[in-house]
Amino acid sequence: MRNQSGIAITYVAILLIPIISIGALMLDLSEGYALKAKIKNAVDFASLAGISQLVNSSDYTTAKNISLSYLNDNLSSNIKNFTPLTLQNSRLSIQIGKYDTTTKQFTPDEASIDSNAMRIFYKHTNNTFLSNIFMITSLDVSDSSIAMKQIAGGIAPGGGFPLAINITELDNASANNNNIDLTQNGATENSYFTAFDDDNASANSIKEIIRHFKDPSSGISPPSLTINEIFQINNGSITSVYQELDDPAFIGMTFVSPVVSLNGEFSNTVTVEGFVGYKINEITKEQNIYHIKGTVIPGYIDNNWSGLIIGAGPGNIPNEDQALLANSFGLIN
Repeated sequence: MRNQSGIAITYVAILLIPIISIGALMLDLSEGYALKAKIKNAVDFASLAGISQLVNSSDYTTAKNISLSYLNDNLSSNIKNFTPLTLQNSRLSIQIGKYDTTTKQFTPDEASIDSNAMRIFYKHTNNTFLSNIFMITSLDVSDSSIAMKQIAGGIAPGGGFPLAINITELDNASANNNNIDLTQNGATENSYFTAFDDDNASANSIKEIIRHFKDPSSGISPPSLTINEIFQINNGSITSVYQELDDPAFIGMTFVSPVVSLNGEFSNTVTVEGFVGYKINEITKEQNIYHIKGTVIPGYIDNNWSGLIIGAGPGNIPNEDQALLANSFGLIN
């Protein structure tokens, strides 16, 4: 019996070694997977922060430094004893270049002023806890991210101001230092109030959306919009809508409106061709015609990542006018 007990203890001891070793390896692998998720989150946010700086600027150095700052802040908060990185670190690559949506390929190109994407790669060496039983003292964990900018192909719910701007007004803005004078009736009509609905453009619906912009807790939030979407417009004079707009709070504010083409000369429906950001300078009434005067912000983008989104775009807008259109940015992978 004693011999049998001794043999049993020996077998148990022998079996415990691989069991403990495998358990140690699993613990370190679990730690590695958790670390990979943290790195992925960090490079995603860093690439978004970097590409957001390239909307109206080709200052690639600034974009890289902004991206690096976000990356270091994120990793320092989530990885114990993390040492901040520099752009020269061999384990970090921050590249600016061009992303082809057809081939889905990123090509580094910092010589071009119209590069549209940023790619970040980072590899982190993590010391193991128990895997050195297998002579494994560290694990390399890496991930990458690509963020891209382009002319906005859509706008999220809550983002679109209920005033559609005729595509022809872009050419006028280009010829007038980006200034626009929007009217909604008469021979100079170049914009149209809307509720973004395919069968309704009533004054009450339009006013509810305007009220929402004045106070997000009231009114009705506008729906999402995409390129080629069709909706109804109110192409008449709507005095009550102007009265709703006659509020000093709107002066100096920036809004995003769809740029549209009419579906026929006398049509009450339009097609979305793009989006434009602009600041309202004044709202006046001249010879019984209301004017909404403002300034287009070329390549406008909201760096808080709210409404403008990547998508198919622009629509049927001349190349020479596309620089005025609002931009969007987002993650590719």
